[in-house]
Amino acid sequence: MQGDLGEVRKEIEEIIARLERVKEAVKLKSVERAIEELKISVKEVESLRKKGSEGFDHYRAKVRLVEELTKDGGTCYLEAEHTGISKIGYRPDAVIIKDEEIIFLEIETDQRRMLKKLRKIRKLWNEITSSPITTGRRIRIVFGVLGDVREDVLREAKSMNVEIYSIKD
Repeated sequence: MQGDLGEVRKEIEEIIARLERVKEAVKLKSVERAIEELKISVKEVESLRKKGSEGFDHYRAKVRLVEELTKDGGTCYLEAEHTGISKIGYRPDAVIIKDEEIIFLEIETDQRRMLKKLRKIRKLWNEITSSPITTGRRIRIVFGVLGDVREDVLREAKSMNVEIYSIKD
């Protein structure tokens, strides 16, 4: 998959270069917007690369959920630093920004760690909701869990209105 992403990125960059030449000739706002959107898509493709410290199951689950959650549009950041949310001590696996909502995505292979993350989110909730990136947007917390979900984890997630996706190969 990594090689495929490199090819996709290269193709998008070639399209951007061609559009840059068109923009010089016609100077249309719509072409400028198209270039900006394609530049965003290059960053999105680049951000789908596996981080060295994460396992392949974790990575595949993240890519699968990001694809599912962005199929109707949105911008995805896999590095929380780009969103400013990490400044409050919360570092989700991905942040998906849409016009009217923001989705914090977590992938967890260990349900004990998931329970700890849920409790941390509860503790930081006021800071999360007052972050500039969430202003004017509905907030969704989505967890992707590999395998079946334990009952205690389900109760905690339900009490916080957190969505859980069980991911199986």
